[in-house]
Amino acid sequence: MKVKSKLKLFITDTAFFILGGVLYSLSVNCFLSKNQILNGGFTGFATVINYLFGLPIGTVILFLNIPLFIISYKKLGIRFVVSSFWATFIMSALIDLGDFLPVYRGDLLLASLFGGALSGAGLGIIFINGATTGGTDIIAKLIGLKYPHITLGKTILLIDLVIIALGGLVYQNIESSLYASVVIFVSSQTIDYIIFGVNRSSLIFIVTEKGDEMRRLIINDIRRGVTVLKGSGGYTNSEKQVLICACYDNQTGKFIKKIKSFDEKAFMIITSAKEILGEGFKI
Repeated sequence: MKVKSKLKLFITDTAFFILGGVLYSLSVNCFLSKNQILNGGFTGFATVINYLFGLPIGTVILFLNIPLFIISYKKLGIRFVVSSFWATFIMSALIDLGDFLPVYRGDLLLASLFGGALSGAGLGIIFINGATTGGTDIIAKLIGLKYPHITLGKTILLIDLVIIALGGLVYQNIESSLYASVVIFVSSQTIDYIIFGVNRSSLIFIVTEKGDEMRRLIINDIRRGVTVLKGSGGYTNSEKQVLICACYDNQTGKFIKKIKSFDEKAFMIITSAKEILGEGFKI
């Protein structure tokens, strides 16, 4: 039964990796590489190598990743590395196999938008199945393990900026770099959309002297759960309560209006929450 379960998981993951790879291949072959527009990460670097030396983009991506997978398997775990290598292999093969696909030769901004959306969709599908496509993701993870104060996002952004600048120099066209920025932005937004969904959430902290009444208002009128913490004002030393509540973004406006109408002196901090797990949200 265990072997059957593992085989079923492998087949399911492979199917999703193929779907993600097909979308990513459409992005690279139909909208980006032939229009001299770079994507981020190793794909962008491989596109530059393809332009200079004619080497297949997918093959270059795969060979650039092999040393990274070898270096990182002890740090990131053999299961993660094997899964990511398989996803990268499939994606790289599909990029090279899709080289015959027709190229969109219209407006470059449209090419950037559709290229970014397709690449983000492809990567998002791969990411939600517990793998990556190597490249800058793994470099950023390894740097983060050694230097925890350097965030994953900052490392990836820095590498992408270097690749964008390289593309501008190679193509001798500043517009290529500008369009590449559009691709990276759209791709990142699409990845977030696929991973976290449309139900973006907010986390709201409320500091009030009317904690009990506010708690009942949130539960009965706004119909959200709430956690109550005891606190005191740092300046006045007066006793206060801190209420913590999570809600979907489309409920935030109503939430703020209700709270303010009940207690004008309530102090609120509202921050975005990428994902919330638990009753009333994802289980």
